[in-house]
Amino acid sequence: MVGARFGDAGVRRQGLALVALLASASASAEPLSRAEAVKRALERNPTVLRSLADREYLRGRATEARADALPELNVYGSFERYQDPGFFNSPTIDEFPPDVLEAFRPIPSNLWGGTAHLKQTLWSFSLGKAIRAARYAEHLGDENVHTARQDTALRAVYAYNAYLLAIEQRKVAEKVVRQKETQLEMARNRLKAGVATDLEVLRFEVDLANARTTLLRLSGAVDLVRGDLNAVLRNPTDTPIEPTDTLEFVDEAAEQQQVVQEATASRSEVKAVAWNEKIYDEAIGIYKADMQPRLDLDGSFGWSTRLPENFFDSNYKKWGLGVTLKIPVFDGWRTAGKVAQARADRAKVEQDRAALETQIDLEAKQAVDRLRVAASVFHAAELSVQQAQKAADMTNANYQLGAATTLDVLDAQAALTQAEWNRVEALHAHVDARAGLRYVLGRDPLDPASPLPASRTSRGPS
Repeated sequence: MVGARFGDAGVRRQGLALVALLASASASAEPLSRAEAVKRALERNPTVLRSLADREYLRGRATEARADALPELNVYGSFERYQDPGFFNSPTIDEFPPDVLEAFRPIPSNLWGGTAHLKQTLWSFSLGKAIRAARYAEHLGDENVHTARQDTALRAVYAYNAYLLAIEQRKVAEKVVRQKETQLEMARNRLKAGVATDLEVLRFEVDLANARTTLLRLSGAVDLVRGDLNAVLRNPTDTPIEPTDTLEFVDEAAEQQQVVQEATASRSEVKAVAWNEKIYDEAIGIYKADMQPRLDLDGSFGWSTRLPENFFDSNYKKWGLGVTLKIPVFDGWRTAGKVAQARADRAKVEQDRAALETQIDLEAKQAVDRLRVAASVFHAAELSVQQAQKAADMTNANYQLGAATTLDVLDAQAALTQAEWNRVEALHAHVDARAGLRYVLGRDPLDPASPLPASRTSRGPS
């Protein structure tokens, strides 16, 4: 009986530890839905914010490219004070009489000037290509942003679902602890009635202590997973969170070939490759244009005077207008080298497309298979839970009547625990598989509004 009292003390200490841990975990927890988690991740994730900055950079490049088609106008103002002894440096200066030399003696002078300068490309083989390439780059930036948002949304969904899984696993452990507490109470009552032994009670006490240890471990795992979710949300990792959504089973199926077709038409990565192909096609033409003729206009208009009050006087007006035709003849094959590099980059993009198509085909197969297997495992686990629960109830009833042993009860309880554990893991795998399949399709991983290709949909219990 000393051992029993010692066991009671250990059980009470474990119970107090559990109460303290669960109370601290639930204190001031913030309610958070799966959609809100994705929204916050998209607002704060560095990868998404970087992709937005990259898109702004590409838009700036597009504006810069369009500037080559517009006139460049600059206004200059100048003041110069100078003295020029050029006349006195003439080789025949000694032949002039002194009075003439005195008249041409250099003195300091001021010169004020104001000019407007205009430059405009009239014709260039590269101009239209550069503008189109810049516009394609803007579209490329949009697709890169969409890809970053898809990746971040999927990470947020996975992290949220992992947190739900950890909570569900803790609930299973809590249920096991409550059941084992009931079993221990039954054993103690049977001991008082003289129909059980101290060994039976000790076995139940050890089993309860092990279950409480497992619960402590799973409660700690909940905190670890919550830290991962907070990291995705860019929150302090110890921020309490109370999820408002649950793991829900939705029976869906999809055909691989139709998934591949939709993914190839919808994925941002595929669209980004297409824009890259167009950009490099234009780049080849841009580099070729370096050895083709171009026509430029250059003009200026203004005034130049010694006295500021003579500004805008037509006698001091100056202007110039010129048209320049440039015909490249030989540049040491520099342009040919640039064109060869651009064609090599274009060939790389073609290989990127081929690799991406193979990757999408593999991802589609994996996503469809994961969804199918997860659904099968979940249905099997559901049936197993029902059967294990029935067996556990019957064993407990037999134990109360003296028709079952302690080992029978422990074995039945272990089978039920494993079945419930399998069910929770299968449910989590199926929820993740649905989100992953939507990601492969290029859809929002969070949005189940549209049915999957060739799918059938029915809701089941969670």
